[in-house]
Amino acid sequence: MAIQTTDLTAEKELLVKDFDALSQRIKQVDAELAQMKGNLNAVHGAIQQVDKLIALSEQDKSMPKEKEEALKIATS
Repeated sequence: MAIQTTDLTAEKELLVKDFDALSQRIKQVDAELAQMKGNLNAVHGAIQQVDKLIALSEQDKSMPKEKEEALKIATS
């Protein structure tokens, strides 16, 4: 039994379709990955901002009682 050119052509067409589908999927995954990296950077920036606000909040609360009382006396 000899291999026919038509059989080979049909097989090639299937392979080309598979190749094109995989290529398209890779492009889609690349785009999704870029979007996820952008989202990751945005979330990281938000975490940094919240950390900064927490630190500022803790600084406001860290005044010792004696200093707070002296400040009240000085400003009244």
